[in-house]
Amino acid sequence: MDFMTKIKVRGFHEDRFGHVNHARYLEFLEEGRWDYLDAHGPQDGFPAFGVFPVVVNLSISYRRPTSAGDKLRITTQIANASSRKIVMHQTLHQETTDKLCCEAEVSIVLVDAETGRPAVLNEAIIRAWPDLAASKRDSER
Repeated sequence: MDFMTKIKVRGFHEDRFGHVNHARYLEFLEEGRWDYLDAHGPQDGFPAFGVFPVVVNLSISYRRPTSAGDKLRITTQIANASSRKIVMHQTLHQETTDKLCCEAEVSIVLVDAETGRPAVLNEAIIRAWPDLAASKRDSER
């Protein structure tokens, strides 16, 4: 399921060259992931399961620059999930032109809050996160 977040590029997002610095895109994408998790993640939050999400890998492709005043649309979805890893696919488009600015694959591991070790995506977490359950069913086919 695609989830959308909208952001307006502000002047402080730009670097001295008059466009958004590549590192800012990581922040935009993180905002999109947290918005997604607030709306579609475990309803009681991750602490209820004794885990917290950690990005372990991020691959990003930049397509076109953005500047102050641009309105951006971030789309976030679960691409696939295994017993210990969740991969999210994200895109960032200019709202007015629908042009792709960047896309990313983000690998996330849930870490056990007590041990600091990667946690298994157990049935309780999967039930509490419907998109994750659907993704796991699709990947098992």
